Amino acid sequence: MIPLGTISADKVHSMPSFTWKLEEYNIRSYTDGKDAIRQAIYKILMTERYEYVIYSYNYGVELNKLIGKSKAEAKALLPAIIEEALTADSRITSVYDFEFKDIDKVSLYVRFTASTTEGDIREGVYVNV
Repeated sequence: MIPLGTISADKVHSMPSFTWKLEEYNIRSYTDGKDAIRQAIYKILMTERYEYVIYSYNYGVELNKLIGKSKAEAKALLPAIIEEALTADSRITSVYDFEFKDIDKVSLYVRFTASTTEGDIREGVYVNV
């Protein structure tokens, strides 16, 4: 059946952030606001883009493309990779203030600040190159 009538783009609503709360791989309760966005950041950074059929191609991060690159090259590419992944979520407006810490020969830790609709969130992720 084809719907009749017109569809108006005047009323665009953002989705609420109320969601399930994950605690150590278990769903324990619900979360909302800043804590829900923090959880979304974690989930996006732990999901490799294009790896899982259940997620759209807009979800996740492309960290696997850094494998085999030098640390200097990875440090140059990481801000754009992380920002692209996180700003796909409409609640995250920008990502900035990147800091890098070498862990060992093939690992580094990246800290950054995500500017969100609920305020700034400081997060980080381990990356292998």
